Amino acid sequence: MRVLLRTLLIVVVPVILTMGIVRLVTLPWYPAWEYDRPGFPADPLGMSSVERLRLARACIRFLNLPRDFVALDTLKFDDGHQAFEAREISHLEDVKRVYNYLTGGALLALVGGIVASWLLVRYWGWAVIGGAFSDAGLLTLMLLLGLGAWMLLGFEIFFTAFHRVFFTGDSWLFAYTDTLIRLFPLPFWQDAGVLIAIIVGILALILALGGRIFQRRLEIKE
Repeated sequence: MRVLLRTLLIVVVPVILTMGIVRLVTLPWYPAWEYDRPGFPADPLGMSSVERLRLARACIRFLNLPRDFVALDTLKFDDGHQAFEAREISHLEDVKRVYNYLTGGALLALVGGIVASWLLVRYWGWAVIGGAFSDAGLLTLMLLLGLGAWMLLGFEIFFTAFHRVFFTGDSWLFAYTDTLIRLFPLPFWQDAGVLIAIIVGILALILALGGRIFQRRLEIKE
């Protein structure tokens, strides 16, 4: 039972860390920060930065709030034309569904991790928890290195593979003149991926080192 609970805790930590930071980045602050970043490409069709940010934040609110709070089909450009076509709205609804499933999975992982931690502490002591979190941090770092190498070799290949896992057919492919691509070009996702990897990597390193130090100090006292 101890090995099973310890393994469960090690496995769920990367899921919790990653999805937690993904949700942190999927907030209105990120497009504002990204659009102001030097070198970020301007809209090829001349959309103003204010209009671009307004529509991007509306998409993010759609992802994070209950479905009825943001009506995508009512969003318009400053000139009064509808911002999103039906196919773009359908894709955003698919994204919201996947986003909610992943969030739900991370919440289940969190509950499982809390239960496993409580049982491990109750029956085998805090030192076991320190070692498990350290190993979880190391596992997270190894996964990040693997994904990072894949993205460095070809981010577009990684991006395509990711979408093929979660979306059917070519429903996620759009022209460069479509609003979704104008709001969220490839550099937007590249920078988000790098930011998520850096934050998760720092947290994983803290777990790996801090957990091991915590474990050894308790073992010495015992």
